[in-house]
Amino acid sequence: MVKNKGFVFLLIVCVMLAIVSGCSGQEKKETGANSPETHKLLLGTSSQGGTYYVWGGGWADIMAKAVPGVDIAVEVTGGPTSNMQLIQSGDMDLGFVTAWLGGEGYNGVGWTSEKHDKVRSIFAMYPSVMHMYSLQGKGIKTIKDFSSRHVSTGAPGSTSAEAGSALLDALGIKPSKISGIPTSTSVDGLRDGTIDAGFAVTGVPGPFMLDLETTHDVQHIGLTDEEMDKLLAEYPYWSEMDVPAGTYKHQKEDLKVVAFWNLAVASADLSEDLVYELVKSTFETNDQLQAVDPTAKDTIAENIKYSTIPLHSGALKYYREIGIEIPDELVPPEA
Repeated sequence: MVKNKGFVFLLIVCVMLAIVSGCSGQEKKETGANSPETHKLLLGTSSQGGTYYVWGGGWADIMAKAVPGVDIAVEVTGGPTSNMQLIQSGDMDLGFVTAWLGGEGYNGVGWTSEKHDKVRSIFAMYPSVMHMYSLQGKGIKTIKDFSSRHVSTGAPGSTSAEAGSALLDALGIKPSKISGIPTSTSVDGLRDGTIDAGFAVTGVPGPFMLDLETTHDVQHIGLTDEEMDKLLAEYPYWSEMDVPAGTYKHQKEDLKVVAFWNLAVASADLSEDLVYELVKSTFETNDQLQAVDPTAKDTIAENIKYSTIPLHSGALKYYREIGIEIPDELVPPEA
């Protein structure tokens, strides 16, 4: 009888352990099913003070509320070329680039000989323009007056730096000194007199310019028809845009400037479902984005046609779902 009692006791213990284990497993399964998967992502923007940085911070906050489990950290970077390189190397998940430098980077031409083929576009953001500026009273009223002056082009790797240097070379303008420093530092240099003029590629109105004109009289500089024609002949990814008079406090005339479309891009390694939700939520929260930066008025699905980089499969799924016609060159190779 003792042996039988021992056997029965052992059997009861085993059954109880099995029940507890089963319940525990069921609890974990249900918890996992009800909890959204966490996605911690890194977003490459540009230097502080630029539109990318402001736009990126607002977009990241909005996505954190709109897409369950998404946590996007905004990183200060050198801009488009840096963001292309960081995504290609796997050190960044998302980024902002211009159609010009992004297209060259994906195809391995222009600024790089390496194909950045892990990068995919997800949506078109807005067109930005090349601000060319100085302070009134410095005797700088045209782009030709940049000759023999200390000029800031922008942070290394940024569209400002790449386009500013390219423009000077194409028009044969030779400053006495060229500094590649971030926009915020350039503005400080302009204020204290260590820099004479600068370039900055941002949306309109540019946050840095709105700040500068609160303390100084700004000299806004445009291009002539002849200068623009020469630039577009050499750089077909560039385009022309007029900034209407009165856009800025000290701007009395329309300005003819170089323009670039900006793109949000992602690593091809991100899941299709995640990118689909990010793109969908971006368009569904456009009113919130415009409250962050007015350039978001151009962040509409139809403008994806301005992309120069194939789409992520998740973005492609969304655009096809809402009936947007996608050019063959934007269909990703994995689709």
